[in-house]
Amino acid sequence: MNRVTIKDIAKQLKVSTTTISNALNDKPGVGMVVKGKIVQMAREMGYQPNYFAKGLVSKQSFAIGLIVASIADPFFSELALGVNEKVSELGYTMMLFNTSYDIENEKKSIELLKSRGADGIILSTILQNDPNIDLLNQMQIPFVLVNRLILNPKKASQIDSVSVDNYGGSYKAARHLCRLGHTKIAVIAGDMEASSAILLTQGATDAFAEFGVVIQPDLFVECGFNRKKAYQAALDILIRKNRPTAFLIQGDNMALGVREAAYECGLKIPEDLAIVGFDDISISSLAGIELTTVSQNQYKMGMTGAQMLINKIKNKNRSGSSSKIELGAELIIRNSCGFNLKGYVR
Repeated sequence: MNRVTIKDIAKQLKVSTTTISNALNDKPGVGMVVKGKIVQMAREMGYQPNYFAKGLVSKQSFAIGLIVASIADPFFSELALGVNEKVSELGYTMMLFNTSYDIENEKKSIELLKSRGADGIILSTILQNDPNIDLLNQMQIPFVLVNRLILNPKKASQIDSVSVDNYGGSYKAARHLCRLGHTKIAVIAGDMEASSAILLTQGATDAFAEFGVVIQPDLFVECGFNRKKAYQAALDILIRKNRPTAFLIQGDNMALGVREAAYECGLKIPEDLAIVGFDDISISSLAGIELTTVSQNQYKMGMTGAQMLINKIKNKNRSGSSSKIELGAELIIRNSCGFNLKGYVR
């Protein structure tokens, strides 16, 4: 079967190939009614853009890279789904790279994407003082930070980003535990070189201070967003005689590790131990888990970051300030903190 071309569509609709091309490439000069008919006819005829030919003309690959820390973590899987959905919708393909939380792997991923002609990169793994920001600038490849940010205002002012209100979300979660009467709370933190962990910690600390709750140093454990490390940290804490009554955890994947440790110690959730996570990954709402958490909609974050990057690719010569989007964070109260919603005022 021969490939359907814009000439075939033009012949069917009795309009010029230029009009067809402009409509399918979302260029100006075509009315909405005509454009709708063209798009519909292209769909009915099974038209598929020839990206190889387009690339030869535009000197683009129509491919973007997404770099994540761990595709095994449902947070990054859901983020990747959002990115892939949006880039496909906009006529691009996604190349996925996994760093396993290693900054050298991050560098190799960037270099590979550049060598393979990627039009841009979405980076969700950045740390503070990360040398790979300078590498990206030297390569002059468009990039957007998603999920993690550079907190240095001077450096951040030149970087496009999409993030969630980590501070506000963590503040709500910590405040919720305090309002339930918990005063001895363990915090399982991520990587304190990541903006997300830094802001999550600041939000929780400020909420605790309002209730006179002080986190003991031995109850604050940095686990690098790693589920196994969170499990081991929780196990070490829970076998103590004077254990905490609640855990505030900076990631749902780590919260699952804490949950596993609690059950291994013979504790019931929420009767013996309250746990609150962060992310609202899909498994968090399942019966039997029902994790109280903070929703940051990583799927939407991925879609928004992809749109921002492709806008940037299409406007390479733009000047002015960077684009920054911060999505809201919502506290989702479920059974893992042992609380009935009736009569509760946030």
